[in-house]
Amino acid sequence: MSSKSFTVSVEPTVLIWARESIGMAIDEVAKKTRGITADIIREWEKKDGTLKPTFAQVERLSMIYKRPLSAFLLPAPPKETPFPTDFRTLPSKEKQPLKPKTYLAIRKARRFQYSAIELIKELGEESKKLFIKANLSDDPEVLAEKTRGQLGVKGFFRSATFTKEDALNEWIKILENNGILVFQISITMNKKIRGFSLIDEDVPVVVLRRSDETSAKIFTLFHELAHLLLQECGICDWEESDISHEKFCNHFAGAFLVPKDKLFNHPVVKANEKIREWSENFLKDIAWDFKVSKEVILRRLWILDLTSKEYYDKKHKEWESKYKEPFGKGKRDEIKICLQERGKKYISMAFDAYERKKIDMVGLADSLGVTSDKISKVKDAI
Repeated sequence: MSSKSFTVSVEPTVLIWARESIGMAIDEVAKKTRGITADIIREWEKKDGTLKPTFAQVERLSMIYKRPLSAFLLPAPPKETPFPTDFRTLPSKEKQPLKPKTYLAIRKARRFQYSAIELIKELGEESKKLFIKANLSDDPEVLAEKTRGQLGVKGFFRSATFTKEDALNEWIKILENNGILVFQISITMNKKIRGFSLIDEDVPVVVLRRSDETSAKIFTLFHELAHLLLQECGICDWEESDISHEKFCNHFAGAFLVPKDKLFNHPVVKANEKIREWSENFLKDIAWDFKVSKEVILRRLWILDLTSKEYYDKKHKEWESKYKEPFGKGKRDEIKICLQERGKKYISMAFDAYERKKIDMVGLADSLGVTSDKISKVKDAI
């Protein structure tokens, strides 16, 4: 008898939890397992079923579900926070279930969030909290102005040498200084999901799609901030729609990044205020000064009645048809990925905990997700 052919008494509820936590249907799992049919998996998951998987089969499930073997020995599923609400704006007939990669991204972000909470406790620090709470009846323009005040935003990035990448880093720094962690994680292979947010009274989190263009990340950052102000966590694509939550969050993000008074007083707008169909060059010039995309500017012009919805829709479709995924090729940069995924605030807390002997070298490497020989390079990078 093979050393792995003995059966393992796995609780059916644990098997169901492990499968659902990666968003896979039984038929999908069966396609990834040799000699294990969907009917067999259903038998394993039956409450009073007598059929049990072998150790080798549990090993295979562990690989598919991305869970350690020890998880399958739990007496019951662990208590976990519900997954973020799916706010994607596709019509229900077109909306596909979330892919396993997205479930894994959410699980990774939660892991970082829980680790950050533990680091804060180890360091004896108090987490900084946003005191603004919003609801859908609020005026997004007023809320954006109020939020800028609380975050300490004093000006905007108008320098000719200040790039969108610089702006993104500054915005992330501002949010992290106000107690909101920002992670940039690989979420999905298409732009139908731009980001998500995770609510926690100690450490709220915004997650950006790592492969997105910089201007898209900037908009997503504040779209997700709006969800946090609404005290909700969600998975978003930020397409314009009639869904109240997404419409509100889009409006807030635009108002935060492109304040009404500053847009009205922009020299290009002041010189062309009677124009209804704004040229690409005009939009590009304005977008550069606010460090956002042309579409964000055109959406603001539409909201502020400086263009028509018909023209906005026309340009949106045009830009949509030309969009290409900005997936890069080349050698994987572990240090850059570490910095993006965890963010400088989280990484700084990990090093602080190590230097104060709250965690050891193994704990530091685990917090950073790198091997010990890469630790010094991560420190140099922050």
